[in-house]
Amino acid sequence: MGTGIMTMDGTYDAATKTFTYTGEYEMMPGMKEKVRQEIKMPDNDHMVMEYYEDRGQGEAKTMEISYTRKK
Repeated sequence: MGTGIMTMDGTYDAATKTFTYTGEYEMMPGMKEKVRQEIKMPDNDHMVMEYYEDRGQGEAKTMEISYTRKK
C-alpha cells in the first residue's frame, strides 16, 4: 500500500452489467504496471469487484471483493 495516485478510464457494458476500468500505476519511479478493474453488478443485492495487475509477466488477479446487501 502506498500514497501514489492512480487514474483509470473505463466503460460500462449494459448487457453484462459490468464496469471495466484500465490504467497504469507507478509504484516506484520507473517501475510502471498496468492495472484493470472490473465491477460486476448481477442484481440489486450483489456486486463483485475484481482487480488485476500486469507487472510484465502477464495479467494476474490480485484482489476480489464480493458485496451482498443486508436486508
